[in-house]
Parts: sequence; structure tokens; C-alpha cells
Amino acid sequence: MKKTIFSLLYIIGLGLPLFTACNTDTSENPTLYEASSFVQDAPEDKLYDLGDAQDVVTLHCTQPEYGFTAATTYSVQVSLDETFTEESEPNYTVLSTTYNSTTIELKATELNKALVEMYKAAHPDEETTGLVIPAYFRLTAVITGNDRGAATSNVVKVNQIKLGEIKTTLEPPTEMFLVGSCIGNAWSTWKPMVSVNGMAGEFWSMVYFPANAEFKFGKFEQDWNGYGKVKAFNDKAGAGISGSDNIVVSKAGWYIVYILAEVNGDDYQYTMTFYKPNVYIFGSTNGNIWDYNDSWMFTVPEDQSGEFKSPALTAAGEVRMCIKADTDWWRLEFTLKNGSEIFYRENNAVNSGWTDLGPEYSIAGTPGQVISLNFTEGTGSVK
Repeated sequence: MKKTIFSLLYIIGLGLPLFTACNTDTSENPTLYEASSFVQDAPEDKLYDLGDAQDVVTLHCTQPEYGFTAATTYSVQVSLDETFTEESEPNYTVLSTTYNSTTIELKATELNKALVEMYKAAHPDEETTGLVIPAYFRLTAVITGNDRGAATSNVVKVNQIKLGEIKTTLEPPTEMFLVGSCIGNAWSTWKPMVSVNGMAGEFWSMVYFPANAEFKFGKFEQDWNGYGKVKAFNDKAGAGISGSDNIVVSKAGWYIVYILAEVNGDDYQYTMTFYKPNVYIFGSTNGNIWDYNDSWMFTVPEDQSGEFKSPALTAAGEVRMCIKADTDWWRLEFTLKNGSEIFYRENNAVNSGWTDLGPEYSIAGTPGQVISLNFTEGTGSVK
């Protein structure tokens, strides 16, 4: 069953360059159909060993009938029950890896982890290594890069899957990037996030989002992680976060985006927090206040091109600046290199002060001066 939802030219007008018309289209304005379902074939009936053998379960499907050839992203749901339910909480797990082919080769370690965790949740006292169980699979599909054309497949069963021990060799990621409709060149600029000092797998970035802006994140460029990859969102700034594929920010404004990436089996588990865009002066130039004090908070600009401005300094000394999140202030610190370029502390050794890195990293403040910061351009000034 399918129904018309909008024309292809309208989608292109919205900036969603995500599919191409097939050769059989006869109109200059082909129509996208919403295919509510699509067909998944039964996998080969055999024993799959997810332990030492690392057998690959391969799923096959037909592309949803969109009315033309479309780049499609498939997600895999796995359950111990033939009936997939959405009651108090889903009785299935969505595997982290997504696919862009109708032939889907599941990662043995990822599938094993999902099945072991679901089985142990239902049978906490049973040993799972070496256990042979059935499992059920369902696919979902969307047009790549957005949530259009959502469709769900039929359920297929694999009769014999031998569970293995959960193992991992992953380390927390050392980099994280943001990409989206409002970051640099839309959907092509990958903005590096800032590493949190001494906190592996934690990153932050100060970003301005127009109303209903959309974005994704990744451990490297072209690592397209969206809404479904985030286990938990904490909206402490009232940004209005939603989404299905892209992450959508409904309320325009500046926000601190904070990502925690934790190793979870052979994949990562993400928590994303939105904080208010609070920036503070610390230390000798504010009368030796070494805590978050709202009287030393920067003003926030109204748009993407504006500048954050500090209160006028009241004493001479080295300027110390940071944002505010749920960790130590010095882990979130930054300075102005050569008085003009925002430079983040990250994991650099700043012990007694910024002069530890060199005199060009230290700001010598004097009474009456104001610090201006442009987070979009990565620049600032002291005047």
C-alpha cells in the first residue's frame, strides 16, 4: 500500500538532495510515494554461531516503492518475540549500524550483544554463552538524510543463533564533529567539537541554531549519526529537541551542545545534553572569584554573527574564561591566542596558568577592559 505525499521538485526545493529519479519516470516532476511497508526475505535456515565463529546473519529485502530509485537507509530491529511491541518500552533492540543496501550483513558482535542483553533482562540467572535461541528481525527504511519515506518490513525468523561472550576492544573516541543545516556550509562543513579536559569521550561546542535547524554528529567526517543514535537527550536549555533521522532544534538561539560517548560492547552509546550558552570570567581579573558567579557572565548575542561580551574587568591579571556544564570549570576553559583567536584548553597542560603553553596564550587583563567572543568565527578581542 502506498500514498502520494509530495512532489520530487518540492523536496529538492527544501534542500534534500538525497535521491534520483529512475529511468521509467515519464514526468519532469516525478512523485514520491510513501510506502508503508516493504518485503524482507527469510534468511538462510542454519545455525549461526555469534561467538568464536563470528557467523554473519545476512538479511535481504526489496526497496520500498517510492515511485523512483531512492538512496535509502535501513535500520535493523531484533527481538526475542515474534510480535514487536511499543508498549511501556519496546520489546526489541535497534542495532546501531545502518545500511544503504538491500543486502544487509549484520555484525556478529553487535547482534550478539543485543541478543545477550535482551535474554539476560528476561532470564537474569541464566548463562548465555553457548546458548542457542531463535531471534526475529524487522527492518525500517527512510530516504537517506531525512525522515521522508518511512516504511517497515515484515518480520522474519532465524531459528538457531548461538550466543557468544560479549567482548570489546573499543576505546572512547578522541574526536567528535557536528554537521547540519546551520553549521558552516550546510551539510558539508564538519565542525570539530572541543574535548573536555581529562574526560575521555566527552565533547562540547557552542552553536547558534535557527528555529527548526537540523544537524547530525560523528566521530569523524562523513560519520552520519542522527537522532536514533542517541540513547538519552537532556534538554537543560529549553531548546525543544526532536527528530527521527536528523536532530531538530525547534527554538532558535545559542546553545552548548555536550556529547558523552561511552563504549558499549562493540559500539558507542551517546548521551547529548543542551546547556544554556553561559560563559564566565574567573580569577584575578574579577576580584579572585573562582566559581560560577552570574555577575561575571557574558551577555549573549541575538544572532549567529553577534559577539558574547564580558563585564568590564575590575582588576589586573591573567584572564580565565570558561563555559558552564556539569563538570569542573577548568575542564571547559579557553583563552584568546595572540589576543584574537579562541583557543580551547582541551587536554593541554595548563597548570599554573596559560603561560605554561607560552606567552601568546595568556591574556593580561587590566581594569575596564571587555572581552568579546565570536564563537561562529572562532575569534575574539580584549579592549
